[in-house]
Amino acid sequence: MNQTNEERIKNLLENFNKESLQPLWTLEHDIMPFKPKPQSVAWLWKWDKLYELAEEAGEVITLDRGGDRRAIALANPGLGGMPFATETLWMAVQWLNGHEVAPAHRHTPQAIRFIVDGAGSYSTVEGDRVYLEKGDLVLNPPLLWHDHGSDSDERAIWIDGLDIPLTKYLNANFFEPMGKDVQEVDTVKNFSVLKYGAGTMKPAWEREKPKYPPMSTFKWSRTEQALNDLASSGDSSPYDDIALEYVNPLTGDPVMKTFSCWIQMIRPGVHTKAHREVCSTVYFVFEGSGYSIIDGVKFEWQKGDLFIIPNWKCHEHVNPTGERAILFSINDRPTMDLLDKYREEAYTENEGHQKVNATFDPSKK
Repeated sequence: MNQTNEERIKNLLENFNKESLQPLWTLEHDIMPFKPKPQSVAWLWKWDKLYELAEEAGEVITLDRGGDRRAIALANPGLGGMPFATETLWMAVQWLNGHEVAPAHRHTPQAIRFIVDGAGSYSTVEGDRVYLEKGDLVLNPPLLWHDHGSDSDERAIWIDGLDIPLTKYLNANFFEPMGKDVQEVDTVKNFSVLKYGAGTMKPAWEREKPKYPPMSTFKWSRTEQALNDLASSGDSSPYDDIALEYVNPLTGDPVMKTFSCWIQMIRPGVHTKAHREVCSTVYFVFEGSGYSIIDGVKFEWQKGDLFIIPNWKCHEHVNPTGERAILFSINDRPTMDLLDKYREEAYTENEGHQKVNATFDPSKK
């Protein structure tokens, strides 16, 4: 009996399935859509609730019960319960009690810490111990030993950023505990900051250009001065206002290979223009208040809040107050650049400003 063409197609697809094969013509636009379709969604976490939960964790979770770190990860509601901020970025709030030590370990994920409140805490990376202050950025390049501790009676709290989701996807994760809590420190306090912290200068006798910044910490006092200097120059970004990228001062490259760290000032009364990019970004509001419009939804933020702009989502920032707003952020643009995947597009309607269709409500997960 001769089969119809429809029957032959059905049998063909069944045979493909038996042999673990799939035809491109049935799934072409699923695997190669016309534009990015991120699973992560725009979201915002309020600082008062984050702090309340982190403080309680500090009271009831000891470091041995909570692993090496008492860190609380942002779990994007669009990622099916995974503890990831976006498909490539991990962000968490970490709490350290006074006189505590987060034991030394190393791993392949690249990591940074942005200090919310140092209160006598320190970070030691490959034997270089730097004491931390509010607004400092700490770098932990891959497979370098690092531990954190506190000499103070007060707690310390900071924001962690890592490329754990990307490392997991690549099946490239390695983790190794040191076997002791604290590394030996055989240099003066704040050694790498004293030696390399000038940023635009280096010791004249050193000729190598390291893959990662030679200092483990960018101090807030110099970062704030750089922001103020840029603001005084009269130049700015139409999309981000006064924005600086932390870079390796010896190469000009991003501080990490897979993600970048930014600090930016949205000046009083500034309303940036909207655009979208092939990269995802996680923001921490270090100072001030304002709002961002992400694909037509208004996200109102204030000091301490964290929020996400997923890949290829149109966004703009507004500071309607009389005080400056400071945002720290990480984004995966270096990965996109290295792979020739980065793309940017300006929003051209309504003089570059989106229409607000809704205001973010975290209760509507």
